[in-house]
Amino acid sequence: MEVNFIDQALSSKASSKIEDIKRKSGSPDSSENFTEMLTETISVKETKQKPVDKKLMDTCIEMESIFVKQMLSSMKKNVDKGEFLHGGYAEEIFEDMLYDEYALNMSKNSNMGIAKSLYEELSRIR
Repeated sequence: MEVNFIDQALSSKASSKIEDIKRKSGSPDSSENFTEMLTETISVKETKQKPVDKKLMDTCIEMESIFVKQMLSSMKKNVDKGEFLHGGYAEEIFEDMLYDEYALNMSKNSNMGIAKSLYEELSRIR
């Protein structure tokens, strides 16, 4: 019963839109009206989309990668490494740099949402 009501409402709305278009296109220069309507629709859609601030987005991705690196470092502490495989101070430096790159790649390629949320909040403030 509710579906029929929704269908009727949608069909009446669609039919009213069709009637509006027919009225506007009923004039002798209907191709010009169509071109104007199309141009107006495209310009409205273009103005609704904000351009992405690349520098701000890159900064937000880097902030997310810092968070991910902290998470990976905490996970690494729980892995027991025997004395036999310990490579010394150089290995610790290499692993730290490796986890930095892992975190940056994870932030760029995955969709965790932290960078997107940061970007939306910071772009709203600007």
